[in-house]
Amino acid sequence: MYLNVLTKNERKDFLNLAKHSMSLNGQIKEEEEEIYHSFVHECELHGYQAKVEDEHIRKSISAFSTAERTTKHAVLIELFGILLADEEICEAERKFMDKLTIAFDFAEYEVKKIERWVLSMNDLVREGYRMVGG
Repeated sequence: MYLNVLTKNERKDFLNLAKHSMSLNGQIKEEEEEIYHSFVHECELHGYQAKVEDEHIRKSISAFSTAERTTKHAVLIELFGILLADEEICEAERKFMDKLTIAFDFAEYEVKKIERWVLSMNDLVREGYRMVGG
């Protein structure tokens, strides 16, 4: 949804973080896969192989730590989108988001506000699908 604000390199870093975040709860769910594939499509990086090794994740986080706040907001919104695909955030996922909160120099309340917004948007989308019979 908001990945168009990222540069090509930022999009690769984002896909690294998104792919990494999918496995934090010990399993990759179908809903997460669908969202990840929509991210790849939106980033226009078909065929890109996300790098999820610790070194690459650290580099991706570091790259975003110096980015514009609007870029960081977009990254957090989209990551919450994939983390909340199953409507819950496990302890490992929470720790990862806490790590990003610190690296991105955000106050905890800002990140909680983003998380609430994503939850609300997910609810609205589900409600819309119910209204149209989907």
